[in-house]
Amino acid sequence: METEELKRKLMGLWEKTTHNSKELVATLFDYYFDINLIEFKEMDGKVVSALFGIPYVFGYGKNNLKGLYLISLSSEEGFRKKGILSELLNNLNDRVKEEFDFTFIVPHTELLADYYGTLGYLNSSFIFEERYTPLHDFKNDYLLSLNDSDERIRDLKKGLLDEIRVSINDNSLFTKDQIIRFIESIENKSTSAVNLMHSSKDLDYILQDQNLRNLTSCVAYDQDGRITGVAFTQKEELKRIKVVANYVADTCSYFALLDFIKRQNQDYSISVNTSDPKFQTHSIIQQTYASENPAGGDLDNTFSSVEIAFNINRLLQPLGMVRLLNFHNIIEYLAQTRSDVDFKLSIRNESSDISFSKNTDTYDLDSNKEDNEYTVYIVKNGKCKIEHKSDIGSDRQILYLSSKEVSELLLRKNDSSNLIMEAFGIPRLNIQIRLLPI
Repeated sequence: METEELKRKLMGLWEKTTHNSKELVATLFDYYFDINLIEFKEMDGKVVSALFGIPYVFGYGKNNLKGLYLISLSSEEGFRKKGILSELLNNLNDRVKEEFDFTFIVPHTELLADYYGTLGYLNSSFIFEERYTPLHDFKNDYLLSLNDSDERIRDLKKGLLDEIRVSINDNSLFTKDQIIRFIESIENKSTSAVNLMHSSKDLDYILQDQNLRNLTSCVAYDQDGRITGVAFTQKEELKRIKVVANYVADTCSYFALLDFIKRQNQDYSISVNTSDPKFQTHSIIQQTYASENPAGGDLDNTFSSVEIAFNINRLLQPLGMVRLLNFHNIIEYLAQTRSDVDFKLSIRNESSDISFSKNTDTYDLDSNKEDNEYTVYIVKNGKCKIEHKSDIGSDRQILYLSSKEVSELLLRKNDSSNLIMEAFGIPRLNIQIRLLPI
């Protein structure tokens, strides 16, 4: 099939099965269509199932991994539940394993998450959704965040919030290139996780037609006209504004952006997606009526407000699912980025012949492999050395794990990290994804 014909058929399939607009699908294909990152099934000249990969670099300091974001996994109505999509997923993963260290998916339902779990995908990227009522005071949050500062520094910072200006991005104040450079600079400084690092093309796509993706971008800037923060928001049902991603140079700009978003949407509640708990809020302001006020009051439904003195409930939610492909690169990456780890690891079925059973959710082990043929990763003092077990001698302290077990250890939740580190010395692969194209 000719490339242009395939492209047209894939666009038609995804427009019909994913319910995205024709304009959004066309824009996505213009930016990202790559014949080498597509798997499809054709029957009688018709594309009945397909998926699409978008490449990303994930970084921590100067080191990086390569991930492939899989989107628009879809099949025609009469070709579902026949194992076609799982076949395509396995084919693609096997084909790209030399180029990409992992593939990842963002399932939109629990049913889909369960299905991808049978194909070797594990919950790996988690977010907190901070929820704020329509009366929340973000300026007060900023002042509370200064309480632990030195008194002189606190006095200097108190007036900074009013000096920061914020506006909705309409290209009149800042060009796309200026915003792209700012976001890239923030991502390049990040050292708290294995963060998705957007390319200029990625960010240009996000900023090009925000209306297609129901996005609005707000920009914070200082008195010298320098960008200090960018936030992307979506309007949702039930009068809620979701801050889907934010990039800030300082705490003040973070609260200035939220304060602006709140003032622009007075009757809306605010939710903020974050994987970073550094902006801890100590209280919320809740709408209430006098008749509901626990402190009492006339039963005349006079509007009032009550401050609830407890930390905002941070709900840890799975966002993306990952299937690890290149354990060699991943372990070397851990050694380069974590000089404090010390472990010896042999992965029983690390080879590219790993396959997944749809029904049992297990890996096929190479049971014929001699024990002394196993490769052992020796990670210590920021370096990774690879040896055969026969060259090491004693196998004391060597962890013999399957690739599935290693995946589960590396992609574990944060709350179990210390326990696992104490027991095995293997750190968590803290993959963070945000601001995806679809």
